[in-house]
Amino acid sequence: MKTRKPTAVSELLAQGKAKLERLKRGADAATEALAAVQHALPTEAAGHVWGASLAEEGVLTLVIDSGGWASRLRYALPELAPRVSTALGKRVARVIVRVRPRPRPR
Repeated sequence: MKTRKPTAVSELLAQGKAKLERLKRGADAATEALAAVQHALPTEAAGHVWGASLAEEGVLTLVIDSGGWASRLRYALPELAPRVSTALGKRVARVIVRVRPRPRPR
């Protein structure tokens, strides 16, 4: 049986910190994308968008709380995509709309 060399605590923390930093950057980017989308929409519609992310390939994914609002939002996409692209300084090549009810508070 091979024995493993112990890993220094500082090395474990460095690995963990890198992963946490990546997660934080992703969460910050999603928050920024959501704010840009909500700002680009009329107030009534913006309240139904509760999640957004923009992938490096230019795919903007929106999470909407109901099918009715998702349909209405799809009609606004030709105007929405350029506004979000300008606000984020990144290209929006395609938009995906997903319908998911908001998570209930615990």
